Amino acid sequence: MNAIQKFEEDPLLLEFLKEDYNPEVYSSNVIAAQKVSASLQILRDGIDKIDAALEDHVSEHYEDLINQATGMDILEESLVLVKGRVELIQRSMTNIKRRLSEPYLQMQTRTKQLSRLQKSCDVLRRVSRIQYLTKRLRQQLDGGMKEITKASQTFNELDFLFGEGDLKGITCIDKDLQWIEEGRKKVEKQAAQLLQQGLSSLNQNQATSALQVYYSFDKLKPVVRNFLDENISDVRSSLKLALSGNDHVSHGLGPGGVNLGGAGSAAWRAAFWTSLDKWCHHVTSLYDQVHVLHRTLTRKRDTSARSLLEEAGVLPLPVFVQGVYDALEEQLNLISSPTKITLDMDYPKALKYLSTLWEHFESRLKVEGLEDVRLPNVNVRTVLLSHQHTYLARSLNKLLDPISIIFPDRTVPSASEVEGVIRVLISETSATRADHQLKQLSLKNAAKALREIVNRCEGLVLHSNAVASITSSPNEYQIRNLQVANILCIVHSKIPDISEELGYISNEVWLAFSETIETILVPFRSQIEHILSTIHDNNYGFEAQEVSDCSTYINLIEEAMTHLSREYLSYLTVKSVIEPKIREFQDSLLSLYLLHLSVIRPLSDGGKMQLASDIAETERVFLQLLERDRSGEAFRNLRSFRAALFLPEGDIISVKNVPRGVLLHHLFSRAGEALVSPHQVVKWSVGQYVAWLHSHPHEVADMVRGGVQWYEDMIRESGATTYDPIYPIIIELLKQS
Repeated sequence: MNAIQKFEEDPLLLEFLKEDYNPEVYSSNVIAAQKVSASLQILRDGIDKIDAALEDHVSEHYEDLINQATGMDILEESLVLVKGRVELIQRSMTNIKRRLSEPYLQMQTRTKQLSRLQKSCDVLRRVSRIQYLTKRLRQQLDGGMKEITKASQTFNELDFLFGEGDLKGITCIDKDLQWIEEGRKKVEKQAAQLLQQGLSSLNQNQATSALQVYYSFDKLKPVVRNFLDENISDVRSSLKLALSGNDHVSHGLGPGGVNLGGAGSAAWRAAFWTSLDKWCHHVTSLYDQVHVLHRTLTRKRDTSARSLLEEAGVLPLPVFVQGVYDALEEQLNLISSPTKITLDMDYPKALKYLSTLWEHFESRLKVEGLEDVRLPNVNVRTVLLSHQHTYLARSLNKLLDPISIIFPDRTVPSASEVEGVIRVLISETSATRADHQLKQLSLKNAAKALREIVNRCEGLVLHSNAVASITSSPNEYQIRNLQVANILCIVHSKIPDISEELGYISNEVWLAFSETIETILVPFRSQIEHILSTIHDNNYGFEAQEVSDCSTYINLIEEAMTHLSREYLSYLTVKSVIEPKIREFQDSLLSLYLLHLSVIRPLSDGGKMQLASDIAETERVFLQLLERDRSGEAFRNLRSFRAALFLPEGDIISVKNVPRGVLLHHLFSRAGEALVSPHQVVKWSVGQYVAWLHSHPHEVADMVRGGVQWYEDMIRESGATTYDPIYPIIIELLKQS
């Protein structure tokens, strides 16, 4: 254990080993504790211990201390030797310095002389070049506008020469400095005039010359930027004036002292649009100037540096277009109430003006050298969006209000009133045809208005039993339905005049018309179907000499058709619209008539002649509905069946334009009694069977096969060896089916 460790273990001496020991603090604590004598005794004992510890330490390390003392002597001798050698080196360095100082001073002098000589030569060279350029510049300035580009390049070189060092104080140079500065100002002024003249006249050559001057003066970028700022400011101020309406106000008074030209009046609105049109033309003119500027910057090169002018400037077209858009966005948010109302009312006109302006912007990019230019990605519609919403809302109200007026309570509007609404629809949609997107939005409004008409009409249609009575002239309920159907006819016929794109609405109107007219046609269809079913009450098995002019049912059908045509269909004024529905009504009855004819049995030669006469009369009667139009498929089938009545059985298979089912049933009429008709097999009445055939046209062959199968089973059960001659013909015709 060393002395320090012993002291650390002694609590009396530990206080003096602390790093933060403070004698003043220790003394104060001792005095405060009134232990001065005791503390002094402790200190004396501590000192004695330290002295004893030192003696012990020296005794233990005596040999080491002697060796260290000897080493100190050796170190002192080495230090003296090194010091002597250092002094020797210093004396050598002094001798070398003395020998080198003279050549160094001589070299320094010669270097200064050479430097001054080089500067003098450079100054002389620059002075000589400046004098030459000054002389050439005088000639170029005398050449006027033709030499302005070359003069600017000379100024550029003079700037370079003057910028390499201060040449003030040289008499031959100082006398030309003022003249050179005046010449520079003169060239800049001429360049400004030339640039203005070139851009105003869209002369690219003049603009190129002016821009090369600014390029040489290193002022191209600020000049282009200033030009754009001035034009954008002009756009903003002129737009503010055009939209403010202050220059449109007239104080002229009409009769009675009425102000005819105040804000919002017709004259004021006309002046407003004229002013806005002038602003668009003004912006177009400014854009064309910027276009020339942009094209010049991107295509022309400086004649001396051979670098594109755009490398020292900005691209004007995107900056200008963005400025126009920002001006529109800013000023349209600050417009007055009359201006806002005018833009709301005539939004399509405002959109047309701005769209045409933007189309001009885009079209001017389709030239060589500007293919890669991209204008700011802005939509001019955005600045007019609030006016678009107001316009479309107002337009929809303008369409719906007349509809509400012409449909009061349960009253059917007149044709002239409906046509008036259609004219409003055409007017509103025509106003938006110049813009496809706006047109689509306007057509949606038109579709809403047309659906409103359809809904109002459907609400007026009656479906009660009172509509089913057709024994006399139309009653008030039938007349109402006919009037509604006529209104729908008129609307359907006018939809193409509104827009060909409203075909889906045309289908909805047709469906509503079809459902309405069916309330009239269904009772007549039922009546005529009943009349047709009476055909089977007649006997067609008589001899040829007993043929009459026509059967009784023909007269009944003619009476019903005449009653329908004269008393009911006369209410419908648009024949082209109702024709498809009447043709459908007519064809359905003719096909039913043909089915009735095909199942008549027995049928003799006289009966065939009677049927032929009846078919001719029936065709005449049905032609009343479509004004002698014989081109329908049902008429062709009827005429073909009339001809087939007199063909041999074997030729029936080759008959065209007659449904196979009709021919199959007609063959049964020519067969013997053993080959019974299909309706007898299923034990149906003729009326029931024909009605089923009419409603199941695709199952006719299956029904005939069932009858033939019954006949085959009956032959096998009876043990007969021969079939009816008509049987194989039916089988062959079934195979074709």
